[in-house]
Amino acid sequence: MPGARNGQHIHGHGRRLMSPREVRGLWLTLLLLAPAMLQAQPRIAIIIDDLGYSRDAGVRVLQLPGPVACAFIPDAPYSVEQAEVAHELSKEVMLHLPMQPHAGARAHPHTLTVNSTSDDVRSVLNGAMLHIPHVVGLNNHQGSLLTERSSHMRWLMDAMDAYPHLYFVDSMTTPRSVALHSARAAHIPSARRNVFLDHERNTAAIHAEFGRLVRYAKRHGTALAIGHPYEETLAVLERRLPSLKREGIVLVAVSDLIHTRTAQRGDQDWRVSLRLGDAPTAITPDRMLQAAN
Repeated sequence: MPGARNGQHIHGHGRRLMSPREVRGLWLTLLLLAPAMLQAQPRIAIIIDDLGYSRDAGVRVLQLPGPVACAFIPDAPYSVEQAEVAHELSKEVMLHLPMQPHAGARAHPHTLTVNSTSDDVRSVLNGAMLHIPHVVGLNNHQGSLLTERSSHMRWLMDAMDAYPHLYFVDSMTTPRSVALHSARAAHIPSARRNVFLDHERNTAAIHAEFGRLVRYAKRHGTALAIGHPYEETLAVLERRLPSLKREGIVLVAVSDLIHTRTAQRGDQDWRVSLRLGDAPTAITPDRMLQAAN
């Protein structure tokens, strides 16, 4: 056959073309390597805390591109409505559970304190889970004092065991927190916050922290940030999130980041797959109005 020799396909200029069998083999190799190649890309996850108090700020958070997690205060006036919209948009809904700080912060209703018993912890968690729909994760609001108490953190993880789909994120409001250790000891899927985006509430500082988030992810493979629905924070995120792909960074859901870290540790304690529904739904004016009312 002209142009073929020993089953090989020869181009008119003498270069050998790949046979169909070789092409299939190459495609199979690429398909097998694709997940590993994607996994090799640095990944970040971002949680926006303190949601449910502001209509307008909540709407802006819901409009952020990608799977930014939304952490709602249980008793805030707009938490339920905005959690419903977040779920429809395939943004993970988290419970931002108030816990006692060392000093200087106002108390929220149903705050877990050092005087809370194990029954109190269970009751507060159950009540919050009944109130906020579609919750898949939990992190602490404040809690610099309580997260240092191993007994209370153990009681919290025991209470979370009734919800096997939940993960826990230690907000790291104190360097002496034992919350992550308690979660892992209880086989709760968990992670700790790496970067606080808006500890200083000014645009330049938030840009700097976002840059630190990207560098941390490139150095360690994953990075988890927490921010708040401040005007300055949202302005930075609206500008920086669309550029992540150009920087070689993948924005992922918190559950995906925890799953990645769990796999890297060789830990098989991830108990269930979190199903957030179908593909993201577009934000329509009606849905935005509902979130704002």
